[in-house]
Amino acid sequence: MATSSRKAALAALNAVTQNEGYSNIVIDQAIRTAGLAPRDAALAAALFYGVLEKRMTLDYAIRRFLAKPKQKMDETVLNILRIGAYQMLYLDKIPDSAAVNEAVLCAESYQHGRYKGFVNAVLRSLARGKADIPSPESESVRWNIPQAVIDIWRRDYGAPLTEKLLEAMAGRAETFLRVNALKTTAAQLLEKLSPSVAAPVSALPEALRLHGAGDPTALPGFSEGLFHVQDLSSQLLCALVDPQPGECVADVCAAPGGKSFTMAERMENRGRLDAFDLYKGRVNLIRKGAQRLGLSILSAAVRDAAKGACSAQYDRVLCDVPCSGLGVIRRKPEIRYKKPESFAALPALQLKILTHSAGLVRPGGLLFYSTCTLHQAENGAVVSAFLEQNPAFEPYALPVSGVARSVPAEPAHMLTMMPMDFGGDGFFAAGLRRKESPVTERTG
Repeated sequence: MATSSRKAALAALNAVTQNEGYSNIVIDQAIRTAGLAPRDAALAAALFYGVLEKRMTLDYAIRRFLAKPKQKMDETVLNILRIGAYQMLYLDKIPDSAAVNEAVLCAESYQHGRYKGFVNAVLRSLARGKADIPSPESESVRWNIPQAVIDIWRRDYGAPLTEKLLEAMAGRAETFLRVNALKTTAAQLLEKLSPSVAAPVSALPEALRLHGAGDPTALPGFSEGLFHVQDLSSQLLCALVDPQPGECVADVCAAPGGKSFTMAERMENRGRLDAFDLYKGRVNLIRKGAQRLGLSILSAAVRDAAKGACSAQYDRVLCDVPCSGLGVIRRKPEIRYKKPESFAALPALQLKILTHSAGLVRPGGLLFYSTCTLHQAENGAVVSAFLEQNPAFEPYALPVSGVARSVPAEPAHMLTMMPMDFGGDGFFAAGLRRKESPVTERTG
């Protein structure tokens, strides 16, 4: 029944707002627990992600119909109201009466129905008065982005570019596939999927854009290893790394494995690619993915990139470090509500990982640094600090011919990818080269 969709969405929202769970994990778990049919599962996911994306606007609307607009509310009750309000404000195909009734049913199952009357009254008032809700004055509420994040972007990228970025972040993230060129071609895979499901991407010939195809792992060709799911910006990063057949390559923060898979495919499955991650479970996922795709050169192992020792020397090393994730808030909307003070410790960790990883690069080899955030303190500033502290390395100009640059005056060894550039996530990449000749280290 439809109520199960709302209850699954509510369970997932509670896991995010009360326990800081990861959106993709908690909604998948809630849908499995509820045993939802595909149609109900799709509605649950739409409600869940919709509420996370529009939470600030929803709260603004809900509080206009409270007797005490500033009152503190039970988080579960607030999530029930958010689900009801989202349906009334953003989903035309669901009648307001149905949204109210389903919310009341959810409230009946919580705390012995204590809040049933409250939920009913608030949502019925919203249904009557929603057309008269004034536009919020706060740009933070309008864009559903915390003001602190908007301020970071405006400081780092300037006001005009920030406005474009906010507009881009208001949309939904698209899903992209990476064609496994070892087994098929983009044209052959398109024949399997049909034009209604996927389309080619001009920027990258082995990338396909999906059109609302649902679960990509259920598509024809997935089990045979003809493709893997990977965002377009992440695929572009692998093109910038440009690993060659026969080389030795390391991906030091590899999970969930998409970049390792693409690099191994670009290497024509010749050479050696070591994929490292901190957690055993994630390493096992990388191994399973490599096996499905037929990537025999890929070896996955547990290693702490911030301190783990490794005696091997590589031609190319990729450090896609942990970050604040401000570039992927369309895909992981819970990131919108991270406290900005939680970002403060990240640059030190990122620099530590980059510095440790530098020891894996052979003389003349290349080191690449990347994040999925749009925050200069975690991007260009980390790279500049590394170069200042490591004179054995020098900037390496990224091969970005034909690639649009959003950030003006960005140095040739750095590239910031914005969602409005290609439709992919916000990403940052930088190239560094270890000098061939020994460099005398600085002393006190």
